[in-house]
Amino acid sequence: MEAPQLRPLGVGDIVDRVFSMYRQRALLFAALAAVPYLALFLVIGGIALSLGSQLAPLGPFLDTFTTVPSGTPPTPTITPTIASAFFALIVFGAVASLVSVLFLSVQIGSLVDATAARYLGREATVGSSFRAGLRVAPKIIGTGLLLFFSLVIGWAVLIVLIALSRNALVAALAGLAGLVATVFVFASWLVAPVVAAIEPVGPIHAVRRSWWLSNGHRWRILGLQILLAVLQTVLSTLISFIFVAAFISDAVVRIVLQNIVNVIATILWAPVEWGTFTILYFDLRVRKEALDLQLAAEALPRQA
Repeated sequence: MEAPQLRPLGVGDIVDRVFSMYRQRALLFAALAAVPYLALFLVIGGIALSLGSQLAPLGPFLDTFTTVPSGTPPTPTITPTIASAFFALIVFGAVASLVSVLFLSVQIGSLVDATAARYLGREATVGSSFRAGLRVAPKIIGTGLLLFFSLVIGWAVLIVLIALSRNALVAALAGLAGLVATVFVFASWLVAPVVAAIEPVGPIHAVRRSWWLSNGHRWRILGLQILLAVLQTVLSTLISFIFVAAFISDAVVRIVLQNIVNVIATILWAPVEWGTFTILYFDLRVRKEALDLQLAAEALPRQA
């Protein structure tokens, strides 16, 4: 087996490799990104249709807030039917959120698996990567929930301390410190889902390992994320303008088509985003664990 040619990469080199891999196997990465996303739309659409009759009373109820004369406060009446409709809406939101987390975790796991395979010189197929995505989805979900609740708890504690201080200067400094800490933690945990997808570890170990790998490289990680955000904004704006805004004069049709184009752009961008994080993970391992030397040694012919 030939050893993959790994070396430390700069921010621009990582993005360049991602786009190069994307061009070489565009159908593979597009399918891995699109299938879970489209399946998610179908499932959520089916749930919405099944609850359509229960959600229908919300339309006339919400109209009472827009049809009253100017200056007259609305006087909506909460009937049992309206209350039931709101409950159905809450249920729909909760189920849609859970389904979204599941399908998008499969998408992330599939894209990480395909990118890792291609980057290390192995073949990847839609079926094998989807199976890998399904296998690691629970770990990705657990890692994401751990990261989310850690940030929520941290900000909740900070807000309580600000409220107890009752001092505007303390509140401003604490808020600024919270934002700085959030950015620091974000850079430290960016590759945690990739660790969970590739390595045989649980969510807690994935978060710890991501923190260790990112140590000393957080500025590079933030720069890479900023570059991705700029590229995504520029490309989505250009695509939306070129294919929709420049040729469609009807406002309603333009809005509908722009939303469709935005969905397509989101699907096509997912391989770039998660491919970048995957190559970043390997780059951090090359820098901190000499992964390139390890793989080269494993590729040497073994003596009998």
